[in-house]
Amino acid sequence: MRAYILSLAGFLLITLFAPAFLAEPCDAAFVPSNNITLERDGMTWEYQEQITGNEAVLFRNFIDLQAGNDDNFVNAWEILKAETALRDQMEEALKTRPDVKLNGTSDPVKATNIDFWLSREALGKVGKNLSITNSASVSYIFEKELRQDANIWLLGTPYSNVTITLPADFDIKKTAGLDNKSQDFGNNRTVLKGSFGPQKNITLWISENESSIAGPEGGNGSVEQDAGSKNKEGINKTGNAGEIAEVGKPSGSFKDIFTQFYLSTKS
Repeated sequence: MRAYILSLAGFLLITLFAPAFLAEPCDAAFVPSNNITLERDGMTWEYQEQITGNEAVLFRNFIDLQAGNDDNFVNAWEILKAETALRDQMEEALKTRPDVKLNGTSDPVKATNIDFWLSREALGKVGKNLSITNSASVSYIFEKELRQDANIWLLGTPYSNVTITLPADFDIKKTAGLDNKSQDFGNNRTVLKGSFGPQKNITLWISENESSIAGPEGGNGSVEQDAGSKNKEGINKTGNAGEIAEVGKPSGSFKDIFTQFYLSTKS
């Protein structure tokens, strides 16, 4: 059973404003951003989204109807109840359709410590159209640590800004799906900035740099070369999977969750 089910009133509300939810983010009603930090044994994905205009009114109505007493006023306990419901929905979405793949598969990637915060800007009368900034955070663990060559596939919100910090001692080889890309380096880490493209996904091909592989004592060049060749073959077998968009898969954003609610009632 779905962790969170819309009431009839909620369904009618979402149906009324469905075009606003299903529209692309270019209307500035939803302004999302992503901050992703990769480590050898896992990663964190911090998400923030600003909701403005009529969508802010709809969001307050959503809280009042689904988590409150439908009195046209959002109070603190309603926000806390809505946080729990949306956190559960996000957790369920990530279990059924993961948004991170390692070397072409989601099997070694486990989502943990999912947090969801609704801004206290939502407090007050539901008719207010003042902007609301909400945030979420998901921690992931990798069952196998990143070693030498690897590719990471990420599914997000189209056109949303993203900052991706690579693990220490890793270099970026190439990317796919990262628009407006720029690259910085600091504290022994490569930092990529850009945005998700229209296909919703980004793939990164990364490799441990030579100084890290060799270690302080230096390494055997032939062994490194052989290992690199084997890993390169592995990437060739799985790399293409990261470039294919999964259409209709919720990325976990607030807009996507609302859209999922609406579409689920139509199926």
